[in-house]
Amino acid sequence: MKFSFEKERIFDFILYILGITLIINFYHSNTLLLVIISIFWLAGLIIWRNYNDFIFFLVGAVIGTIAEIICINEGVWQYSNPSFIGIPIWLPFAWGLATILIKRTAESILRFKIK
Repeated sequence: MKFSFEKERIFDFILYILGITLIINFYHSNTLLLVIISIFWLAGLIIWRNYNDFIFFLVGAVIGTIAEIICINEGVWQYSNPSFIGIPIWLPFAWGLATILIKRTAESILRFKIK
């Protein structure tokens, strides 16, 4: 399924807002939030169908999670409901999605600027 450029940006923005809203409302239930974010990730794979986005997702999920674990172990911050090595189990998915959304937003700005 391929959408127009404008529809993809709208979809990205909706994912961003929904992601923040879901984390705020469901952070106390790590398993439920993991399932919900996983559904968003699968929806993103269906919509984006872009190998580069998948790689960015994986890299962002790994690098973001490692940084979180290091900072938490050093006492920089903590999560109110950690479930694995001081972090919520859904956090790698959130990092991956955030990485893709940042990448896609930057690409949109660059395309707009070029035109």
